[in-house]
Amino acid sequence: MVSTKDTIKQRTLLGTPGAGGRGLGRPVVLNREKTVVKPEKIEKGEEENELRFINREIDELKKEFYDLKLVSNERDVEEVIESQIQVLDDPELREKIREMIEEQHYKAIYAVFSSFNDYIQILENSGAKWLNDRTVDIISIRDQLIDLIRNHQPRELDADNAVIFAVELSPTEMVKLSKLNPAGIVSQKGGLTSHMVILAQSLGIPCVIGADWHLIKPERFESVLIDGDVGSVLFDPTDKIIDEFEEYQQNQYRKEKLALKWAEEENKTRCGKSFTIRGNIEFVNELPRLSTRGASGVGLLRTETILFESKDFDVQTQIEFYRQVAQASGDHPVIIRLFDAGGDKLPDNHEEEHNPFLGWRGIRMLLDSPDLLRQQYEAILKVSAEFPGRIKILVPMISHIEQINRSKEILKEVKNKLSKEKVLFDDTIPFGIMIEVPGIALMASEAADMVDFFSIGTNDLTQYMLAVDRGNGKISSLYQPGHPSVWRIINRVIKVCRDKDLPLSVCGEMASNPLYAACFMGMGLNDLSMTTNSIPAVKSMLCTHDMSEFRQLAWSVLKAKTYTEVELLFTEWQKKVELQQ
Repeated sequence: MVSTKDTIKQRTLLGTPGAGGRGLGRPVVLNREKTVVKPEKIEKGEEENELRFINREIDELKKEFYDLKLVSNERDVEEVIESQIQVLDDPELREKIREMIEEQHYKAIYAVFSSFNDYIQILENSGAKWLNDRTVDIISIRDQLIDLIRNHQPRELDADNAVIFAVELSPTEMVKLSKLNPAGIVSQKGGLTSHMVILAQSLGIPCVIGADWHLIKPERFESVLIDGDVGSVLFDPTDKIIDEFEEYQQNQYRKEKLALKWAEEENKTRCGKSFTIRGNIEFVNELPRLSTRGASGVGLLRTETILFESKDFDVQTQIEFYRQVAQASGDHPVIIRLFDAGGDKLPDNHEEEHNPFLGWRGIRMLLDSPDLLRQQYEAILKVSAEFPGRIKILVPMISHIEQINRSKEILKEVKNKLSKEKVLFDDTIPFGIMIEVPGIALMASEAADMVDFFSIGTNDLTQYMLAVDRGNGKISSLYQPGHPSVWRIINRVIKVCRDKDLPLSVCGEMASNPLYAACFMGMGLNDLSMTTNSIPAVKSMLCTHDMSEFRQLAWSVLKAKTYTEVELLFTEWQKKVELQQ
């Protein structure tokens, strides 16, 4: 045991919040040896046996994945495991393995190793952060397949009531760990869009990412307190801190139980002011939560995953996905955000980017790839005929007025094409843009005259306002959604929309924070879209307070000069709220 005489600061490790909540347990380090395979060849005439062997091993690994999927009770988990199976069924990957065995005469194990590595290299060089995050999935599948070939048995891990320290974790490792009741996960790698983080959020496991834990040597300590809300890891907490943690856990359970009761309540503040809460959706398996959590439709439908993971992507594939979402939303709207990722889906145009967050993504990529944009417009328009007045188009990463003009021109071209083909669609389908680049936020008055609605993307708006890459652990503390400049530019957009009578919503992570949601209400922004799990807590906050309270909070926040001042205001407001409960 390390002496607790060390200061709290010396025993605290900081990273990036991955999945909320706190956990207390003993530290367990998950070490993974680097997989290496030598390029050995087979004798001529052995190709057919080698191909039969590797196909059998792939089928065996797929069976393991299917078995894991069957015992899962979480829809998010099932979706992620299905994506693992799709990798093993990828025709290009299977063809590459066959070619290396049949034509280049390599052993099956090296054919797997080399073919997967080529796949991994493409993702790593894509320039898209969210695809880089998925490389751990592919590496894990590669290594599991190689272990099967070598007949290596996976090491049993004692994770019960433990905080797991790993370089990174694959989806299958996450699913297996969740059955062992871990107290939390601390990962050196992994991004906010990685399957590890998505699953941690779905499974309710506190998670901190981007934490370089090697030097601190976690195994030296007896216990660890992880806080996934702020991204901190405290080794050997004092008895007082442990008592505070146990009290926190009891309060959280009570709050969650109370908050869930608000799902069926009317969306009105205590003084009768109406508000709207919608869900941010990416996976089909998230759809049941729209009704159970009390969402009024979908305020942000992310389309990147369906585009990336569908091997035979076409218009019909999109239509089926959009239709499922619209059907699950009842009579409420569905706002479909156009493909917001880099150029990795277009290998002919692919170039590695040094700073992909400021690079070829969103509408920039789509306008350079007009066929992909036309295809997505066509799918959305065809679905709009089935759900008239409910489907909306949202364009991401707008930074120039000219991009709005060109996006609308291509939409008009697709409408004309469908009209000539006698295909039905909603000709008045609303067309909106994301306000996430400061440049277009400052041009909001001009942009408002060209579109039907705005949606503020607070995640990117924050990092562009503050020049902070939110996935960079070295400067993660500077990523401050509550910074005064962020609140002030949002307020500027709100005023423009009020003057222009233009519908406005917010769909970034800030909306998921009950205190920030209260401030949005006070500023006059009452259409919020968030992760479905966040809805009950936000709705509880808004339903139990008056607009006068929200306006006072907003007025104080907009006057603040520093992030510290803003956070102090929210802390004091939270204390007042807790006293009222």
